[in-house]
Amino acid sequence: QNNSINLVNWSGNEKIDDYIYERQLKIKDLNDVVFEWIPYNQFNEIEKTGINGSITVYTAMWKNGPLCKKHITSKNYTRDSNKEVALKCLHNLQSPIEFVINEAKKYSTKNDNFLVLYGISQNPDTNDYILVFNWTSGNEKIDDYIYERQLKIKSHNDVVFEWIPYNQFNEIEKTGENGSITVYSAIWKNGPLYKKYGSSENYTRDSYKNVALKCLHNLQGPIEFVINEAKKYSTKNDNFLVLYGISQNPDTNNYILVQNNSINLVNWSGNEKIDDYIYERQLKIKGHNDVQCGKMVLYAKSIVQVKIIQEI
Repeated sequence: QNNSINLVNWSGNEKIDDYIYERQLKIKDLNDVVFEWIPYNQFNEIEKTGINGSITVYTAMWKNGPLCKKHITSKNYTRDSNKEVALKCLHNLQSPIEFVINEAKKYSTKNDNFLVLYGISQNPDTNDYILVFNWTSGNEKIDDYIYERQLKIKSHNDVVFEWIPYNQFNEIEKTGENGSITVYSAIWKNGPLYKKYGSSENYTRDSYKNVALKCLHNLQGPIEFVINEAKKYSTKNDNFLVLYGISQNPDTNNYILVQNNSINLVNWSGNEKIDDYIYERQLKIKGHNDVQCGKMVLYAKSIVQVKIIQEI
């Protein structure tokens, strides 16, 4: 079944090449990933999107793209050219060969998996090895959480929770600040994945989506904090507050929660406890019936009174 796969590129390292060859021997059908060595000069538009210890993540365009079969009856493989990928660069490792092979073994060999590893590459300037994915945050705990969320998708109303590269955001403007949280509005170029009600077609993207970026900074345990924050949100698209995914600012390394902009609140009290309470109230909103004008006015009035008492 492998006669139609013509791979001419190899790493030059016997252990890595043997591992790639073993992976290729196990290919049985069109859903199996054609794992390969990918020359670094195949990547264009390389942009840093995050860093985590000895791992730096970049987005890039893979010129040739991964090998695939369109249909079960297809004889030969073709390439999905100009594929956007994530490069997980591994640096400052004591045993880089063993490490990169062991890392590669952790991932599924199927194309229909949410997290797909296409192959291994190497930066010729630094000699750092690179794992080439369809996406990755660079942090195993965050990737595992996103993967778990994606496995729970059952219907069109379930949010396709994902890792969102920071370079996907344009027109970023600060709209509010509360302690260790700064909120920005932005345009998400690709936009969230969705499937129309009753449709059996593939997911499409709601491009150039206006979103809110909730930037978390000065945290002692940022990984655990961002995951715990994400767990507070509903997993349904018809909820008032929808969390689309997680991102990271590569300049500050701060993690970001990316949510819909259905509540555009730019005013905060300046008191962290009050603002946290308001935010918790917002998370509990399930629909527009939960927001009644009379109650909202009284609620806002009581907050103003509390602030006046504090100042006195």
